[in-house]
Amino acid sequence: MGAEQYLDWLLRIAETWPKKMKQSGSIVLNTADVYNPGEPTLSLYQERLLVRFADDLGWRLARRYSWHNPAKLPTPAAWVTINRVRCKSSLEQLYWLAPHGEPYADNRQVLTEYSDAMLARLAAGGEKKRARPSGHQLADGAFSIDNGGAIPGNLLTAANTSSNDSYQRRCRELGLPVHPARFPAELPSHFIQLCTRPGEIVMDPFSGSFQTGAVAEKLGRKWIGVELNAEYIAGGATRFPHATIHQPGLLERLTVPDALF
Repeated sequence: MGAEQYLDWLLRIAETWPKKMKQSGSIVLNTADVYNPGEPTLSLYQERLLVRFADDLGWRLARRYSWHNPAKLPTPAAWVTINRVRCKSSLEQLYWLAPHGEPYADNRQVLTEYSDAMLARLAAGGEKKRARPSGHQLADGAFSIDNGGAIPGNLLTAANTSSNDSYQRRCRELGLPVHPARFPAELPSHFIQLCTRPGEIVMDPFSGSFQTGAVAEKLGRKWIGVELNAEYIAGGATRFPHATIHQPGLLERLTVPDALF
């Protein structure tokens, strides 16, 4: 599938999502860089995708995020490890989108621990009046209020190195395929806490290993997962040992023990 065909395909799916959402709902999309065929240059499909979300669907961009995966492999090998003309990519893009206007969000739900320097600043009663190199003027006592943590930036760092967690072990025990495009729990956790309240519904239209559903449930949210591959559904079900799948005909399509269901 070429870039334009992929964009058309995704927009046909995406245009249906807002019809089932609250007016204050958010959409978060994870995309990775793609190289142009046969050359060490990148496709601009991500930029085209954002423009089409805005122009074709009327969505707004609430914030760009980047996911820093320090364990990312040096790919594509042709340009990174063989010809040595590119450095490895350690970032993937995350787009926080608002299909209906201003989305609900509360950054107090995703505060991070203060640094030692900030703790010392609080203990000293805040900043002294001074001019920053940027030209900003700090008043006496600036940053003197303890708000319970620091507001995080839009760079999320989480290594994607899990190779033997309970999901993968259970899939191997049952002879099920492990979904190849998993992401760490830190990613959905950040956006679920930032953009939803306890008891609200989180929907993942490309559920894969059902990591998002597992995180949503742990955080006290309801969730809906959509996945075309029945074996991935069966594998994802291992994340929820007390759940039961009610789907006529699903068992006949799978060669896994009935005990799973």
